[in-house]
Amino acid sequence: MVFTPHHTNHLVAGVSRSRRWLSLVVLGCLVLGVAGYLALTNSLATKGYTIKELQQTLEEMKVTTQRLEAQAAELQSFKTLDDASIPEGFVAVERVEYLAATPQVGVAVK
Repeated sequence: MVFTPHHTNHLVAGVSRSRRWLSLVVLGCLVLGVAGYLALTNSLATKGYTIKELQQTLEEMKVTTQRLEAQAAELQSFKTLDDASIPEGFVAVERVEYLAATPQVGVAVK
């Protein structure tokens, strides 16, 4: 069998088509890989920003909780004292008078 230039061109054209097909497949995989990388990077950045916002909200809530707990304890202590003083027969003080005393003199009031 003798190869003619026409037959040789057919083989070269077949190799050229295979290379083009392989190049397109490699290029497609590369484009998909870059797109996937960009999507993953964007997703991670968004999640990082969301986590930062949630941490800030958590800190604000902790401060608010501490403030409200202190306020609740203060209100409960006054209520507890008022509730405990009523059965004992205590009455509210209307006027307070202070006595000046020297270190040598003591005063007792019954």
